[in-house]
This record gives sequence, C-alpha cells and structure tokens, in this order.
Amino acid sequence: MTDSDGPVFPSTPPERIDLPGGLGLVRSRRERAAAMVIAINASLDHLQPWMAWASEPATEESVTTFLAAAEEQWDQRRDFGYSIVDADGAVAGGCGLHARIGPRGLEIGYWVHVDRIGKGVATAAARALTDAAFRIDGIERVRIQCEDVNVRSARVPEKLGYTFEGVSVPDDGPCSGRPTQVWWMQRSDWATSAP
Repeated sequence: MTDSDGPVFPSTPPERIDLPGGLGLVRSRRERAAAMVIAINASLDHLQPWMAWASEPATEESVTTFLAAAEEQWDQRRDFGYSIVDADGAVAGGCGLHARIGPRGLEIGYWVHVDRIGKGVATAAARALTDAAFRIDGIERVRIQCEDVNVRSARVPEKLGYTFEGVSVPDDGPCSGRPTQVWWMQRSDWATSAP
C-alpha cells in the first residue's frame, strides 16, 4: 500500500535479529541515543567521507530526534532502522531497511564502528536484513548502494551475491550527486542462491 507519504508495508521485520559473534540487530530506539553518540563520534573520521549525516559530531539531542523519528516510521510500517549492538549493549554500527524504491522493494543501508571495520559486521547485517526484507509480503527486490570509491562497502553486496547494475549519479537520497554503485537482489534469486 502507498499513500501520500510513500509505501506502507504489510508487516514489519523482527525487532531483534541475532548475528554471529555475539552481535545483534535491535530496533532503533531513542533510549539508545547516548550509546549511539559515542559510537558515531568515535567513528567520525571514518564515516565523514561516506555519510552526509556525519559532517559534524553527533549530539544526544540530534540522535534522540533521529531515533524518535525512526521509531515513528517503524510503527507506521514505513522504514525499519536498527542499531548493531554487542552483548553489553555497546553500539557497533547502524543499519536499516529503507523505503526508497517503492512499495515492492527496500534499500539496505549500513555503517560500522571504526573498531569493527573488516570483521564482517556489515556483511552479516546486510545478509540478515536481506532475509528479513524478503519475509515481508510483497517485497520482490532489495537494493544496496554505495559511493563508487567506497571499496569496502561495495564488497558487501558482492559477497552476498547481489547483481551489480552499474554506476549512476542519483539526484536524491544519501548518495545524491556522487557516483554510486547500485546492486540488486531479487526475491527469487535470494531464495535459490542465498549464501
């Protein structure tokens, strides 16, 4: 279903998804704002080249506002944000299923704490989110985009068997105005070849 504010999905993904290595994806909540601020600010130099929202240090106020909006979007079944957390509740990154491609698809976005880079966290999160996306009735495709020069991020969809569509320069969204790799997974392909 779609209304003037965009797609409304028939159901939501799980609020918690366990990952290997004691990590988990947990639904974004404003109660996690302080932990999120710590993780973002520790990773700021790493995130700034890739994430427009990382242009300046995070504050508890700005992150609380963001997380409150994420809660509302989840409750409305419009967008599904997660924190990546360890067993102690420390934030190891963030990710989500985003309603940027219409009512039959979702886009995966992710970022990882600087101390977790190269340890498979983004790949595990994207794998879990792809599974979760295709468990929502009506979702037929999932997209992952990243800046063309972000080699680490581009390895994630490649490892998961996504199909590379090419490089484009989007005029909106998180990669607006920058050369961006576009990767797709179709429901039928994931069902038969999920790694």
